[in-house]
Parts: sequence; C-alpha cells; structure tokens
Amino acid sequence: MPKPVAALAVVCLLAAAAGAQAQTPPVPAPTVPPTKTVRLLATGGTIAGAGQGPGASYRAGVVPIGDILRAVPGLGDVANVTAEQIANVGSYDVDEAIWRKLLDRIQVALADPQVSGVIITHGTDTLEETAYFLSLATPSTKPVVVVGSMRPGTAVSADGPQNLLDAVRVATADDARNRGAMVVMNDTIFDPRSVTKFDVRRVNAFAAPSRGPIGDVLTERPRFFAQAEPHDAALPVKGDTLPRVAIAYGYAGVRAEDIRAAASGARALVIAGVGAGSLSAGARQAVKELTAAGIPVVRTARQGVGDIWYNPAATGDLSDDALGTIAGRELTPAKARILLMLALQTPRSRNDLQALFDRYGVAGP
Repeated sequence: MPKPVAALAVVCLLAAAAGAQAQTPPVPAPTVPPTKTVRLLATGGTIAGAGQGPGASYRAGVVPIGDILRAVPGLGDVANVTAEQIANVGSYDVDEAIWRKLLDRIQVALADPQVSGVIITHGTDTLEETAYFLSLATPSTKPVVVVGSMRPGTAVSADGPQNLLDAVRVATADDARNRGAMVVMNDTIFDPRSVTKFDVRRVNAFAAPSRGPIGDVLTERPRFFAQAEPHDAALPVKGDTLPRVAIAYGYAGVRAEDIRAAASGARALVIAGVGAGSLSAGARQAVKELTAAGIPVVRTARQGVGDIWYNPAATGDLSDDALGTIAGRELTPAKARILLMLALQTPRSRNDLQALFDRYGVAGP
C-alpha cells in the first residue's frame, strides 16, 4: 500500500475510535447509601396543600407525607427518612393536643441512637409558635427542624421540596448538634426565639428582624454563623393540661373592661401593647387589679419587633414595679404566651418569671 493511502487509513481508524469513545455513555458513579437517619413528623400545612391548578387557591393539610417525600428529588441520597403522620391540618388548627403528641414522638426519636435528627413539617401560620414551644420543651443534643412552605405542591415553582431537602441537610449536619429546635425556610436557618412570619404570600415570608438568621443552606452543607449553646429542656411539660394564658391587643382607646374581658378565666395575661409595650390609663388600671389578684401580666409589643425591657421606677405609674408587670423582652405576644404557659406549671414569683423572660425571651448570647 502506498504510504499516503496507509496514512489515510490510520487517520480514519483513529477518528473512528475517537468517535466511538465520544459516543460511549459515561459509567454512572456508584450511589453511596446515606449513613444518617432522620425521623420526620408531619402535621400538614401548605407544604401538604393542593389546589385544582397552578394558581394561588388551595387547601392546606390534604397531601399525605409519603407523597410529599416522593416529590423531593435526591432526598434518599442525603439521608434515610422515616416518616409518621401526626396530623394533617392547616396550622391555624394546631393546638396543645398536637403539641403534646409531637413532643411524645420527638422524645422517642431523640432517644433512638440511630436517629440523627427530627424534622416537623408544619403550616406557616403558627410554625414559629410550635418551634418556640419545642425549643423550651426539648433538649438541644440532636437537631429538631421545623419546616414548611408558602406555596402548595400544585403551584408553579413550589418551594416545599427545596425547603424539605434543606431541612434534611440541616438535621443531618454535624454542626447542627447541640442547637435544639430550629426553623428552616427559604434557604435560611432561624432561632425560634427571634423568627416570625412577616408576609402572608411571599416565599421569603420569615425573618428575624431583631437578631437575624443563625445560618443558611446555600450549598449542600449548611452554614452556621455562631457556636452552638448546648442545653437541657428548659421547661419540660408536666401534667395533662397547660395553664390557660390569654392575649389582649392594645390600640387607641382600649378600655379597662377590654383588658378585664380578655383576662376572664385565664391564669395569666399577655398584652400586645402599643409602641414599646405601653398601656393606656384604662388598661393600666385593669392591669393593676389583675396583678394585685395574683394574675401575672406580661407586656409585649403588638408589632412583634424590638426589646421590651423592664421599665424602671423612674417612669412613675408606667413602671413595671407600679403595674406589677413583667417585661416580655424580644418575644412576640404569641411566644410570650407559650413561655408563660410552660413557666406557670410551677408556682413562680414575679421576679422568677422576669428572670425566665430575660433568659428565654432574648435570642443569642
């Protein structure tokens, strides 16, 4: 064979081999079984919601947890997730009975050496309240992550699958140990003491305006901004029923009888006061009557943002000493109610209650 022809043949063979190599599909990498197990407790909410189409109208708490898990791509590569349906309701229907059932199942899961962490799927309306309750009633050793969504699974660009995947990543992260209960929403990790829902529609509805978030989930590995603070259950649940605590809302023209009516039949009262937890003259008169009768009253801010600290005697009849009240610190009225419910399981003085609000009503060190 003449040399030019031989050379051409070699080139053709090399090209064919290269083409064949290019067309050969890559060998898939072997799947490594996840090494951690997460226990998921489902309660319903928008993350379990469904509508007739991709629009905004839907009903919360209708999709079973098994269907929700199957809608999250790659979840099984992150952790072994075992699930239990505790309830399937909109979180406007979450009550003490559901809290107690959750707490019982969480305690069982935390005692299991095979479980790395617990996740609770929850509606966003009262998500922050459940998370705060659990932060007080459970120890911090293993993470307890509360997660929800602002859009149902039937919506275009539903946020539930990503939020749930982020929650699993947080619950299995080594850095999440000793942090106790946390909220994960929209790539962000929050302390239950400081997080609150600020918008009724948008996916970035949750924020912590006084303190900011404690971490984020922008990659496969969650990032925390500060060291963990290990703790035991601050206020374990005792007995069959928690003390009833009511909330009164402050506004221009609120009268003494409005405060008395709100407190009727309650063991304690939280007032969502105007400004920095301020009360009208009529409200102050009713509050003095209540505290003189041994009913604890906590001042909070109706806007839910800011530190309501102790008013000193120099403020005269507005002072907490004059009113016999307790400063609610950074807690929203709803969270102040929860702290009081748990605290009043044991007889406590006003000074004792103030010390609890100074400790558990302020996020961070």
